[in-house]
Amino acid sequence: MTAIAATFLVSCLGDGLAITALMLDFHDRGTGGFGIAALFGAMSIPPIVLAGLAGRISDRQPARRVLPPLGIALVAVCALMATAHAVALLIALFAALSGLMAIAAPVFIKALLQAAPGPLMSRAGALVSMASSLGFLIGPGVGALLMDAIGLRGVLLVDAVTYLAIPVVALFLPTTTAAPPDSAESDHKSGFLAGLRILARHLPLARMVLIGLVLTFALQVTNVVEVYLVRDSYRASATVFGLVTTAWAAGQIAGAAIAGRWFAERPTARPAVLTVLAVGAALLAIATLHSLPGLFILTALAGVADGAFGVARQTTLGRTIDSASQGSAVAAHAALLNSATIAALMCSGLVAALVQPRTIYALAGGLLLLALAATHLYRRADSLKTPAPATEQCAAPTALSTD
Repeated sequence: MTAIAATFLVSCLGDGLAITALMLDFHDRGTGGFGIAALFGAMSIPPIVLAGLAGRISDRQPARRVLPPLGIALVAVCALMATAHAVALLIALFAALSGLMAIAAPVFIKALLQAAPGPLMSRAGALVSMASSLGFLIGPGVGALLMDAIGLRGVLLVDAVTYLAIPVVALFLPTTTAAPPDSAESDHKSGFLAGLRILARHLPLARMVLIGLVLTFALQVTNVVEVYLVRDSYRASATVFGLVTTAWAAGQIAGAAIAGRWFAERPTARPAVLTVLAVGAALLAIATLHSLPGLFILTALAGVADGAFGVARQTTLGRTIDSASQGSAVAAHAALLNSATIAALMCSGLVAALVQPRTIYALAGGLLLLALAATHLYRRADSLKTPAPATEQCAAPTALSTD
């Protein structure tokens, strides 16, 4: 389990190196906002397009068979990027890199969940969250330093080396047997639409996914205007902005670590609601606060809550969905999150041109609280429509306590 999480960490670190180096290179070339936007599109769109394929592969093929060729392909694409110069070619290759990682990610997560049954499920979710947060926390800083030291080509070659960890760790994975590709059951359970149906079938998980989509949208919108809040509203330096971003990532790591232990044998539904409530309250407080130390504290606390929610969602998914369908569910969920990210990036550009950053924080916090209220009202209405039969009423509290 630790080896899989460490490999996921190294892969996320490589992603952070690549995106940071490419952003700096595009900025120096004067490509403007269009080039940066195309770069983010190349990172976010392939996971949506390839969600069905990623789900089928992760559910039908064992990780030990899938990860070695994926790792070699990632290394090859990075090596090609190191030799490329044209902006359009770099963006196309980066899209290919994102597509390969979109296929590898559900394979990684499913392998991690299978390696951590029972009480260790929440710790597996915490390792996934901590690995991705730590990778993207370290990656941009290291990428910026390496850009000054060895340039874009050198950074991309370092990125290629990080992906060598994928085929190496695959050699140590157990040789589990996947479902036959031509079976009717496998056809029914694998793919993007099947993953969506699986997520929607389990109402507590579906509500958590829905709230998570709103959370992702709200946080991505605030991420766009955060630099304006720090630099313009507080008149702070670029270093302060970097420290605020670090405070958020550090909070995510701490929240994931705490939640990994807390959810080991506890339900996740109510704590997940409380964490989103905490993020919404923090965003509203940031909108009204005029204290820089307070901004750091609230940002870190919101990061803690966000990290804990990610573990709660991952743990609920692992507990609720059977192993044969986890890959499709993970891939479909990733596609939904990337869709929410793209929608947020599109909306934030327009909204940021019309209103102040503090207003956007207030709107994002209010949207989260509204989403929580709406799902709570729907849950109550649903429970009133479908009361438990008399023979099952005694078992209802147990069902609620285990999500």
